[in-house]
Amino acid sequence: MIKVFASTVIATPAANVWAVLRNFIGLTVWSNAVTGARITNGKATDQVGAVRHLEIADGSAFVESLLALSDEEMFLKYDIVEGPIPVADYVAQMRVQPVTDGDLSYVTWSAEFSTPDAEADAMREIVGEQICAGGLTAMKSYFEAKN
Repeated sequence: MIKVFASTVIATPAANVWAVLRNFIGLTVWSNAVTGARITNGKATDQVGAVRHLEIADGSAFVESLLALSDEEMFLKYDIVEGPIPVADYVAQMRVQPVTDGDLSYVTWSAEFSTPDAEADAMREIVGEQICAGGLTAMKSYFEAKN
């Protein structure tokens, strides 16, 4: 099992970041990579079991399902149902925590997955750097541009 982790500090209160992040199709607001998102199974955008279809800037698409969401703990967990990358048993988590010194947000994005050995380094780069770290960089830019 491969595990990747990325984190950032955003100069915005945690409640404000969570209000955007908890919307399972809200990536279109802050992500540079996601050009379209919709819930495909009639669930609410914050309802466990919601299935989202994400359109990516390169023309590919992901189908993901919301596994858990907690407003109290400010985290969500999702998996990939289908997508263009060779991963299996993919589960990711995004979490927002308050940084009380300065009313900032500490945001993490982690994922666990398996992939063929020949793809391990490439998937660490794609998931860890492009998706998780790159996504957090875009999120930080979005929120801090609003300040």
